[in-house]
Amino acid sequence: MKIDISFRQSDLEMADKCLEATRRRYRAPIIEPTTSDMARGNAVHAAIELVGNDMLVHGEATPIDIADTQLEECMETEFAAVEVWRDDRFKVEAITRLNFEAWYWEVLPNLEVPTSVEGQFRVLLDEDEERRIWLTGTMDWVQSDRIIDWKNPSKPYARWEKQRWDNQSTVYSYAVASETGDWSPKKFDLCMLCNGDVHWVHITRDEADWAALRDKCRALADLVAAPLKVWPQAWNSWYCSPKWCTAWDTCRGQFYPKGEPW
Repeated sequence: MKIDISFRQSDLEMADKCLEATRRRYRAPIIEPTTSDMARGNAVHAAIELVGNDMLVHGEATPIDIADTQLEECMETEFAAVEVWRDDRFKVEAITRLNFEAWYWEVLPNLEVPTSVEGQFRVLLDEDEERRIWLTGTMDWVQSDRIIDWKNPSKPYARWEKQRWDNQSTVYSYAVASETGDWSPKKFDLCMLCNGDVHWVHITRDEADWAALRDKCRALADLVAAPLKVWPQAWNSWYCSPKWCTAWDTCRGQFYPKGEPW
């Protein structure tokens, strides 16, 4: 009987940061505490989703007064769940409103009516005699000429980094190609909403990228299938810190009971 192994792009991102953290998440998913950064992004995403769904149904965007009301409702829901505030709540709320306003007035007018909003996928990446490797995920926005993902980082990403090694664009573009049967190059845009400003990273992925993705996932699937108790740790990652890694206390951090020596 074949085994089925599924990866999300976030699994691949985590593997790039730390393989041991990936193993722990994959074997026994860790519940991450809800931070104000997460809540800010979730609120903006939710408000954009509502506008996008209106466009799918009515062919036009939600009026700004209604959209703003919807944003406030999304903020109330998301911020009520915050466990870790990384900044002052008033500041977080202000930035959330600025980012949504920037999206509504600067980004939305240049968008097509989407073909999918928050569309889920599960596509086959690779299959041999012993296993099948699947890719799963949810795409923020798909329209006829591109895939778009909304980001709410504290500062814009470096373009060359995302163009060189971004996993999300490769996974999502492969999913669209697989679902449509159209294997021509695919455009993927990262739209970064930062403190009320809009920044873009434009990426194009093609069959060479998808072949490399398949090779990468085969290697990770080999690790998943292997009877290993631990995987290699990555100490040189920013993620290897009690501030970010929820497994710190039972991993590297167990050897520093008095806290980080640096």
